[in-house]
Amino acid sequence: MKRLLLLLPLLLSACAQQPTRMDLPGTDESVSVPIKDLRPKTEKENGTFSFAITSSAYGIYRKGDATLAPPMIQIFRRLVFEKLGGSAKPLEISVYHMVVYANMKSEFRRAAAFAAVGGAVGGALAGAATGSTVNLSQSLVDRAHFEDEEIDENERADYTEAENPERTSVYVIYIDADINGKRTFVKTMAPIKTRDKQDGYVAAVKSAIGYFLSYY
Repeated sequence: MKRLLLLLPLLLSACAQQPTRMDLPGTDESVSVPIKDLRPKTEKENGTFSFAITSSAYGIYRKGDATLAPPMIQIFRRLVFEKLGGSAKPLEISVYHMVVYANMKSEFRRAAAFAAVGGAVGGALAGAATGSTVNLSQSLVDRAHFEDEEIDENERADYTEAENPERTSVYVIYIDADINGKRTFVKTMAPIKTRDKQDGYVAAVKSAIGYFLSYY
């Protein structure tokens, strides 16, 4: 019971539906640009993969469109327009994958373990462990591997020991899109808790889109 009581605030926070606001200055001139949203329906929806602490999918969540205001795909269109919209050729944008995962598995498991220790000692240990962060990691993605139906969706949010040695909670973001005939698929892994105390979700999304646009 003590373990459940400690984990409950974390679980409620991870599952919260209140959208995070991303403020973009100036006027959005991209609204007239058509964008084909070809994503699987599930990528637009919130998802919880397992509440069982022994499951490999425990503590991994999909953050749907409703968790960010405006939705990530609209932010993507605007930032694409701001970088590439000045040319004479009209923009043609198609999005095949755009999905955000939160991997909080290790943080939740640590919280459960420290709850078993109990008291002020357990609380102090939990606070110290969850205060760490991780460096930004970005790379191109093997589309065939990502779309392999033999791989469970929650595995897309996994990380290697080299990527995240302290097993910190992270966002894992995938963007697969085509702009005027050039298609690129990228992955960004970013800390949920940033060193400079800015909103981790906003920072991760900006970094993911910025990395995608570095190829254009």
